[in-house]
Amino acid sequence: MAVDQVGNPLIDTIHSSVVSKSRINRLKEGQTEQEVGNQCTELEYNVFSQDSSAQVELYADGPCNNLGISKKLINIYFLNCTCPIGLKPIQSDIECRCDCDPDLQQEYQITNCFEENGVITVERNNNTWIQVKNTTNETGYVVSSCTLDYCVQKPVNISLSNSDEQCAHNRSGVLCGECEPGLSLVLATSRCERCSNFYLLFLIPFALAGILLVALILVLNITIATGKIHGLIFYANILAANRSIVLPNTNINNFLTVFVSWVNLDLGIETCFFGGMKSQPKVLLQLVFPAYLFLLMFFIIILSKYFDSFANLLLNRNPVAALGTLVLLSYSKLLRFIIAALQYRVLDYPDGSTNTVWLYDGNVQYFTPKHIPRFVAAAIILIAGGLFTILLFLGQWLPHCSMLTIWTENTRYIGFMDTYHAPFTPKHRYWVGLLLFALILHNLVTATVSDTFLPVLMSGVLSVGLIVWKLLNNRLYKSKFCDSLETLYLFNVAILAFGTSYVKDTKKDQSALANTSMVLSFTLFVITFCYHFYKFVLKKSNTWLKIEDILRNLRAGVADRRANNNRELYHPRVYENDDENDYEQRDSVDLPYTDGAMDEADPDRYITPPIIRPATRPDQLRLPYMDELSPLITEDYRPAPPPTRVNRRPVVTHTEISPIRNEV
Repeated sequence: MAVDQVGNPLIDTIHSSVVSKSRINRLKEGQTEQEVGNQCTELEYNVFSQDSSAQVELYADGPCNNLGISKKLINIYFLNCTCPIGLKPIQSDIECRCDCDPDLQQEYQITNCFEENGVITVERNNNTWIQVKNTTNETGYVVSSCTLDYCVQKPVNISLSNSDEQCAHNRSGVLCGECEPGLSLVLATSRCERCSNFYLLFLIPFALAGILLVALILVLNITIATGKIHGLIFYANILAANRSIVLPNTNINNFLTVFVSWVNLDLGIETCFFGGMKSQPKVLLQLVFPAYLFLLMFFIIILSKYFDSFANLLLNRNPVAALGTLVLLSYSKLLRFIIAALQYRVLDYPDGSTNTVWLYDGNVQYFTPKHIPRFVAAAIILIAGGLFTILLFLGQWLPHCSMLTIWTENTRYIGFMDTYHAPFTPKHRYWVGLLLFALILHNLVTATVSDTFLPVLMSGVLSVGLIVWKLLNNRLYKSKFCDSLETLYLFNVAILAFGTSYVKDTKKDQSALANTSMVLSFTLFVITFCYHFYKFVLKKSNTWLKIEDILRNLRAGVADRRANNNRELYHPRVYENDDENDYEQRDSVDLPYTDGAMDEADPDRYITPPIIRPATRPDQLRLPYMDELSPLITEDYRPAPPPTRVNRRPVVTHTEISPIRNEV
């Protein structure tokens, strides 16, 4: 406040300047002259200097200017220019200003870091999570890439005083790893919604769905032993691993995405399960459905082993092959569980300390009582799965190893492994193991760099490599149809991968390409399903057998008429005292030319005896002189009895087949 000689406040202009030792200094623009009213007015000064100290001179307009009592001196002492963790000072001789660390900008795409009114604000891009961490000496940042789609997937300005602002889907906490209070995680997605325990009733349809799946595999015989579903499983596994990139805007409840999820034994639709569900039980739930299916198949195998009547109900289906099919269907799901349970993230704090947390919930420290059950389960499955994959890949060479002879000669081991090797030629029984190794490699890359297009490109390269290997080795499958069907699935994966990488900036084209790819795979599956339904269900039914009998009789009748016409053409008969009507009546009679005998070598082939044309009228048996001795009367012209049809259906003797026990 400016006052006159007697202390009365005045409206005046306050002039200011900076004095320092090096004379390299300045005030912020607009602060050298500021007007004050006739009351106490707050003035702001920003002083920039190269020296460690400086003075600010203030004086008002008047006759004394900066002399005597009209001048006010303010001493200023500068601290060393330091910035919080994650920021660096900008190169300047006279000012201290912090900006984002260039390395931080390049790695996490953070721009425009600034502090205003005590609130630190940054402009972050895409998949980055930032938290302010206060220590005794300074305030710093904890910066990490966000897990999956837990964070807001677009550039946004956030206030670091509330790190939950950067979380998506109503999530909160460290790395947005948990739901907001009162909310629960939803299955098949990362969303948090209000749920209740009423949804536990979904266990009933889940249990029925498992029974239906096992029944379909057994009845339709859609197993790995036929060799027609390897390509579909590989396609679904690759698409599930790249789902967040390949299907960014596709509705999760879309029929095609649900179909792909079902092939991976996932639910495929968004639904609650119980109130308060967190990431820990959600990850463990991935094991429940595969374990339930395995228990069902073990139960069926035991019943068929000890009860012949139950084995007869299976219609000579192989339950061991069905078990192997479920193992292959569950492989990708179990692999994703292993990766999810073992992944971790290290958070660096400003004071130099670190904290290792579970990736899918940053509020759970790694290898603590909350995390150990998942770690142990993942370790057991990893050991069993690794051994299983190695056996599949080296199965055709292990019998030649003398150290493993006792093991490889076990009938149960042979029966189980032969279900995987049955569709392939003896030289290429390693193929299923090779597909699993390719899937493992792809999932590891996806888990490491999930927010880039590298996993998508890698899936295309793997598919092309597998196709080239198939071409170089001629035919891998015994059936040419199975070989061609799997090649189509591999081509589909390659086209989807390279096409998605090409149109990655156009979300509309990307979704259209993904939907087209899924439609093609679904069409190939429908063709396989219809083939198995015809071969193993429709063709075996009594209705279809009756239809085949009718068609067979029709074909036989047509063949007989053609043979009869050919005989009449080349061996015409001449009858005396017959007119044209007699010929028409005689030719219209349909007579059997076979006695129904079957050839034992070929039941469908009938033996045709020598052709003997029977008489159809009594006068055909009389000689000319007989008419003069004993003329025919009307009663002699009785119609000939109708010809008897021969049932051409082959006689099938039913032999009771006992179930195969302990061997295939």
